[in-house]
Amino acid sequence: MKGLKKQNGLAAVEFALITPLIIVFMALYIEIGSMFVDYQTLNKAVRNGARFAVTSIYGTATTQQIAPVDEIKNMVVYGRNPAVGDALLPGLVVDGVSVSHVSDVVTVTADYSYVPYFATIPFLGVDMSVNFSASAVMETGL
Repeated sequence: MKGLKKQNGLAAVEFALITPLIIVFMALYIEIGSMFVDYQTLNKAVRNGARFAVTSIYGTATTQQIAPVDEIKNMVVYGRNPAVGDALLPGLVVDGVSVSHVSDVVTVTADYSYVPYFATIPFLGVDMSVNFSASAVMETGL
């Protein structure tokens, strides 16, 4: 019986010590998951923009031409053309998208700065933003 009296309140102390670590790890998992979702969204948007560049060529003289660059950029940023509504990712802008058309290959590249939910680590002032870059290449013509 004497050993049990020494254990009184020990569970509460253990809980108080472990809870902050559990919260930090949960926040880390949420942040990494959100980062992967945004990176996948950026990659998908760039692929859709490259696909749009080579398939939406109505009114062009040959199949070697691509859609207008402004329309391609709108497709990457907004997911539609004309640009209506919000961008697919917060902070993704048309100026961050570049389109290159060399001979029969079109390359669409987008740069995006991911800002985490927890933008800085408290008391340390460490910036946690991450820059993403995605690129897609499609061939024009047949």
